[in-house]
Amino acid sequence: MPINVSDFRANLPGGGARPNLFEVVFNNPTSLSNTKGNARDAEEEAFLCKSTSLPGTTVSRVDVPFRGRNIRVPGVREFDDTWVTTIINDTDFSVRRWAEDWMNAIASHESNVGNFTLTDLSTTLHVYQLDHRDGKRIRGYKFIDAWPSELNAIELAADTNDSIEEFDITWTYSYWLNDTENEVNAAVAGPESNKQTVD
Repeated sequence: MPINVSDFRANLPGGGARPNLFEVVFNNPTSLSNTKGNARDAEEEAFLCKSTSLPGTTVSRVDVPFRGRNIRVPGVREFDDTWVTTIINDTDFSVRRWAEDWMNAIASHESNVGNFTLTDLSTTLHVYQLDHRDGKRIRGYKFIDAWPSELNAIELAADTNDSIEEFDITWTYSYWLNDTENEVNAAVAGPESNKQTVD
């Protein structure tokens, strides 16, 4: 039986997921939990994450030779090396200041020493896909043992009149996990979290 438009629509519940409806939750590492004046203390920073991505993964292949042919069997699970978030800069530099403080805690500018207790310098980050009908979270991913490994420069120019500064934060992490349905629907709140969203 030929597939028609009605069949296609019936197999696209909710009208499809929208790439501009997402929510990012940045959590403080232990080393910054008592730091004042950074993004963790400002709820008005909730919309400054302009773009990011849902993570990918690969299962590697192992070729096993057998009588002139290779039998391909699954290997190990591999994750992307990094995760990138693009941030809109505000005049308080709140998110950038927070990332700079975090990286300074890892390795200071002057002494080049820092906190190398892994549990104190890394944290868990979250990204959620939102439903365009009601804004609820419909899928979530969490990045385990994440820390900022690269903070991009902000380009300045006297002839740039009609734009707002942006910068990327590149996060290194160990692996990611799918959030369970209960975790996706649970409210993330409290002094150790701050939502960065775009909708």
